[in-house]
Amino acid sequence: MMNKIIPVLILAGLASSVMAQEAPKKWKDSAELSYVQTSGNSRTSTLSGKNLFNYDWAKAALELAAGGFGTNSGNRVTAEQYNAAEKVSFKFPGRNYAFQKTSWDKNRFAGIMERYDIGLGLGRLLVERPYDQFFLEVGGGYIFEDRIASENKSFGTCRGYGKYTRILSPTANASQALEYLGNLQDSAGYRMNAETALVTAISTHFSLKAAYVWKYVNTPAAGFRKTDTLTSVAVIANY
Repeated sequence: MMNKIIPVLILAGLASSVMAQEAPKKWKDSAELSYVQTSGNSRTSTLSGKNLFNYDWAKAALELAAGGFGTNSGNRVTAEQYNAAEKVSFKFPGRNYAFQKTSWDKNRFAGIMERYDIGLGLGRLLVERPYDQFFLEVGGGYIFEDRIASENKSFGTCRGYGKYTRILSPTANASQALEYLGNLQDSAGYRMNAETALVTAISTHFSLKAAYVWKYVNTPAAGFRKTDTLTSVAVIANY
């Protein structure tokens, strides 16, 4: 009888071990880095880096993001931007959730010495299919801008954000994101952001990402343009 019990206990232990190994981890981290240098008729260098950390609980989720890039032409800095953000989501039954987010960015070449953005809102996963996913967020908040050579701005905002992701193959996906930030104090002071991206896996932990980012400010700081764009190709490390 004992000889029959021992193999069963061993199999149960192996099954528990396999289940522990297959349990999905609660966190993931994605780091992105790109560098371009030219020489000869022109001498420029551009360095860009981003990091996105996610942690998932049963009823909540945390997202931490940071990034920056800079461009030098000769010995002169011609572009420089830094940003950091946190977002906490609270899950409701079904596909709905509430969120709180805070972000900071600095872009003196767009006339912004510092910008702080605090917001609250609701979100919903509208489409969840094997190859398609689309979610929408709406909310409001408050923005403070320390502008260069222009009057500082602080105002309440309304926000709408949507992102669509399409699985193209087992190793590739495309996405389109669009954000609208309205100014509750001045209707002409709205902003819009968009990102078009294509990501393809090149190994278990590394991917290649091509992206086009478009940023629009309808009433920029004095002497600065309304539109900024960034086209990039970067290697992403996923863990």
